[in-house]
Amino acid sequence: MSEVRQSVESSEPVHNGHSGRGSDAGGDGHGGHGSYAVSPEEMRRSLLIHDRVFEHSHQEIGGWLEVGREHRVLDAGCGVGGMTAVFTQLAGSVEAIDLDKQNVAETWTRVNATAGPQNVRVATGDLTELAYEDATFDLVWCSRVIHHVPDMVAAVSELARVTCPGGTVAIREGGFPFRVLPDDIGLGERWLEDRLSAAGVGRFGRPREPREGDVPYPFGWSQLLADAGLVDIQAKTFGFDSLSPLLADEEAWVTHHWRRWLTRADWRALLRPDDIEVMQQLLDPDSPHHLFRRTDLHLRAGLTVYRGRRPSERGIRSNA
Repeated sequence: MSEVRQSVESSEPVHNGHSGRGSDAGGDGHGGHGSYAVSPEEMRRSLLIHDRVFEHSHQEIGGWLEVGREHRVLDAGCGVGGMTAVFTQLAGSVEAIDLDKQNVAETWTRVNATAGPQNVRVATGDLTELAYEDATFDLVWCSRVIHHVPDMVAAVSELARVTCPGGTVAIREGGFPFRVLPDDIGLGERWLEDRLSAAGVGRFGRPREPREGDVPYPFGWSQLLADAGLVDIQAKTFGFDSLSPLLADEEAWVTHHWRRWLTRADWRALLRPDDIEVMQQLLDPDSPHHLFRRTDLHLRAGLTVYRGRRPSERGIRSNA
């Protein structure tokens, strides 16, 4: 019999990778840094759409991580459970944690409906201070959370601490933001999405003033895993492609992110007035330029995962 347990404990929502700090600049389901943060509710809506659109990509990632029934998996910063649901179909047991209680509830609902023949536990928890013994899991997964925490090396070292010798720590970070339009759409200036991307860089730039406890880390994700004591580091980008006509969830994904540019005053202020007018026409179902009337759309994105192995010998950093 499958056992799915939900544990919602009290926890202060700091450093939760799915409720208000950080994003790729192209709309990956996350909110913004600094003054451009979004609410947990908006974040959750975005994550739910994201998980439906990228469900097949998540399954591909699970296959690349070579998860089997003999494995125990931790999903650290599970969001609304997109990858947790994948792991429940592959692993012998799964633990999923998130600081946001509503995310925990969403994840529990999802895995309760889809869990395979293994134990699953969903609980509140902080990935920077994991409540597990050393060497507990065969795979520790963390998706789009590490860039939120003040000390990224310490956070990945904590993930490695609870990983068994020979086991894997995998993080999803970076990747490529989505695009959907051709460069020239016959409306406004060419390369609209390049300008959106540039505006996003400004939106998600580093804060002007360092936050207390921040430890600067001006290096790449593969180096981060190495600095946390992991070896045999690999990376893979999982491409996503969909052509017109887009599926309903894909249309909802694009609409959700583009509307945020227009409805949030702080984001809208970063756009050129002529680009705002173009986006309004593209998002207006009654406009002859409505985005989803086009037959040349190509929704594409890249989800990048980095993985490293905990060495059999000592070498993992201690956060003590």
